[in-house]
Amino acid sequence: MKIAALITCFNRKDKTLSCLTSLYHALDTYNEKSEDKIELSVYLTDDGCTDGTADAVRNNFADKKITILQGDGNLYWAGGMRFAWKEALKKHSEWDFYLLLNDDVDLVDILFNELL
Repeated sequence: MKIAALITCFNRKDKTLSCLTSLYHALDTYNEKSEDKIELSVYLTDDGCTDGTADAVRNNFADKKITILQGDGNLYWAGGMRFAWKEALKKHSEWDFYLLLNDDVDLVDILFNELL
């Protein structure tokens, strides 16, 4: 099963890192217990962050499938999400599901069990 997670961020590095940490923890929790593994790809729109969010994501999640898209600071949340979705749609035949996330959420370990 393949899921594309879409996230937009703007100068909330710590929140974005926390969100991604909880997302990957939930993924690991699900994949450890399930026969039907999830492959996750993240499309993260960095809407002109000046706090080093993109670099922190690259450094902390170098082994993950994260595509960082660069915005100009005028996309805001909705525009950033459309931008990420548009990029993910280029591989639309790959995805079984799309997961839209706000960068300030910390997800529970049973996220994927509950959603699926």
